[in-house]
Amino acid sequence: MQILRNTPAPNRNGQLPKEGAVYETDGLSPLKSPLGLRSTLQELTLYDFLLESDCLGGEVAKIFQANPLLPGIIITEKGKFTGMISRRRYFEHMSRPYSLELFSQQPLLVLYRFTKTDILVLDRKTSIMTAVRQSLERSPELIHEPIVVQVEPDSYKLLDVHQLLLSQLQIHELATVAMRESQAQLRHQAQQLELALLELQRTQTQLIQTEKMSSLGQLVAGVAHEINNPIGFIYSNLHHAKEYTESLMRMLYLYQQHCPESIAEIAAESEKIELDYLLEDLPKVFNSMQQGAERVRDIVLSLRNFCRLDEAQMKQVNIHDGINNTIMLLQSQLKGKPGQEAIEIHKEYGDLPLVQCYPGQLNQVFMNILVNAIYAIIEWNKHENVDEKSQKNSQLGEEEHSRANIQSSISNSTRLISTIRIRTELIEGKKVIIRIFDNGPGMTEDVRKRLFDPFFTTKPVGQGTGLGLSISYEVVVNQHGGELKCFSEPGKGTEFAIEIPLEQFSPAQILPRFA
Repeated sequence: MQILRNTPAPNRNGQLPKEGAVYETDGLSPLKSPLGLRSTLQELTLYDFLLESDCLGGEVAKIFQANPLLPGIIITEKGKFTGMISRRRYFEHMSRPYSLELFSQQPLLVLYRFTKTDILVLDRKTSIMTAVRQSLERSPELIHEPIVVQVEPDSYKLLDVHQLLLSQLQIHELATVAMRESQAQLRHQAQQLELALLELQRTQTQLIQTEKMSSLGQLVAGVAHEINNPIGFIYSNLHHAKEYTESLMRMLYLYQQHCPESIAEIAAESEKIELDYLLEDLPKVFNSMQQGAERVRDIVLSLRNFCRLDEAQMKQVNIHDGINNTIMLLQSQLKGKPGQEAIEIHKEYGDLPLVQCYPGQLNQVFMNILVNAIYAIIEWNKHENVDEKSQKNSQLGEEEHSRANIQSSISNSTRLISTIRIRTELIEGKKVIIRIFDNGPGMTEDVRKRLFDPFFTTKPVGQGTGLGLSISYEVVVNQHGGELKCFSEPGKGTEFAIEIPLEQFSPAQILPRFA
């Protein structure tokens, strides 16, 4: 495409100088340089072809033929701006009958006055988008007329409307690209804010859980200490009490052997207190007391080991001890109750070396996973019992009722026993993996994907906070540099795999989210 720039002005007779018009061809568009969203008219190609008003009208046709891109001519009178006549309007009037004979030999000012219309004059600093709007607001017959641009107080140039629309199209494309980039940037910022919010929630969760576990640990340790002292007295004195009682019983047997004659008062008292039964049952009572004291002592020891308040730093510990202590604390939930069958624990422990870890926090992971497994099994059994009862009650007639009883007995005999299986093994001599599997109801893929999200829970309101597994994930992954995975399908149970290295790295490497 050809562009006319800085064209020399003709003389008073309307003839072009010898060098003629100046053209440049770039093959793209008549734009000086790439435009921006705030580009103005001065950045576009402007035509400054000037003719004095006394120039003959017939010479204008020769000028337009010599300059095919020229949109019009600026008319001056003694160097001052008078008006503008466009190419389209000039040829439109000159093509009318008798117009060529009337105006070709008349001064250009006569033709201009005859064809004079409203002219849109804009400042050179007017934005392109504003110029487009004002240009399109003109009457329909003037929309294609060139625009006069005032570049200096006494200097004017012409702007082709076609070029103005091309520049507006280019700016529109730029605005579209800028809007898309802005939207992409906003989406990126929104994602960053979402990640930051999630990270903040995780940090808050970790801080809350740490503070809660610290307070709970201190409380449990205090209670365990207060229980341990009297239980220690009882347990340590039971052995002596048992020995003293056995000595008294032997002395009583000797009296019975060497003094066989019975005294009436002694015989009556012996019969009253059931001496024979008392002598037979008293050792059993002491054995039961000793077993109970030993159980209380084991529970107190499990509480102290579970809290591990004296082990805030990483230590090499036996993982199996932590699992056993956790199971000991959950015995009340594992035992059978009216309307709830017992849950069996199967341990398949491998030969593991000592593992470097935070024992208290890892015990909390075992506790969270086992509590969720127990809850899932218990709730599933409740629903199964309800379904069986409703199925049984819905049967009508003796024959159907008997068939339902047979089917119920068969289903009860073939139903799997509620079981939690715990397996440990050493992998490649560098990692330890603890697998906790339950034969509960399992879960859907949607639930499994959100399992470790903070505050996500499938329990009813008031029964779960949704923090247990999220904190477990933080402990295993961020604080031990390991992996916590869940495998589950509806009706096929759930398996959690806890994988941690035998030796830990520096805190900066295993705590990237909190660095």
